[in-house]
Amino acid sequence: MAARAQAFPGDMQIGEFLAFLKHRPKEEYWQLVEGIAIMMNPPTQVHQVIGLNLRDLFQKAIELRGLDLLAINESGLRVPGVANFLPRPDVLVIPGIATYEVYADRFVMVAEVLSPSNTKSLIAQKVRRYKQHPGNLYCLVIDSRRTWLQMHSRRSDWGLVTLDNPADILELPEFGLRCTVGELYRRTPLDPGWPPEKNRARSS
Repeated sequence: MAARAQAFPGDMQIGEFLAFLKHRPKEEYWQLVEGIAIMMNPPTQVHQVIGLNLRDLFQKAIELRGLDLLAINESGLRVPGVANFLPRPDVLVIPGIATYEVYADRFVMVAEVLSPSNTKSLIAQKVRRYKQHPGNLYCLVIDSRRTWLQMHSRRSDWGLVTLDNPADILELPEFGLRCTVGELYRRTPLDPGWPPEKNRARSS
């Protein structure tokens, strides 16, 4: 989701958080991060499109490989053994098919699309928890205001790779995903091939 709008401090646990949500308007989006209930602003169009682009790239790669996985947007998730954390990342890859649950217990990739008001500490807290999930293989952090991506991967002992050129290659071999960073920004102001007239001029 997008920027932080309001936060309730404290050491709220999952049960308390879920009870709290029952009394909130349905149109509000909340997440629990390190015991703090945070209400999120609606995402911008660019934010949503980047998330959708990433989801579609993952789903295409998954289907080509015949993997029993599903890429979804804006699902909540749980991390085993962490009682004060129920975030709502932008993209998840989960095993199997969609369920009627709000929070996924299993996932193999999680991605956050940054908004201007996201604090570095908030994202760092979330990524730290995502890495603790025993089944998770990757954490991606993608900026929505510039061409920039960070990839944390379990196979490199959670080593960090930063990509900031549209032509840089993002590769996650477990999913058969290989794309340029620029593909994540299709149909946004950061799309390297937009407008089409500019792209045609480059190739002429």
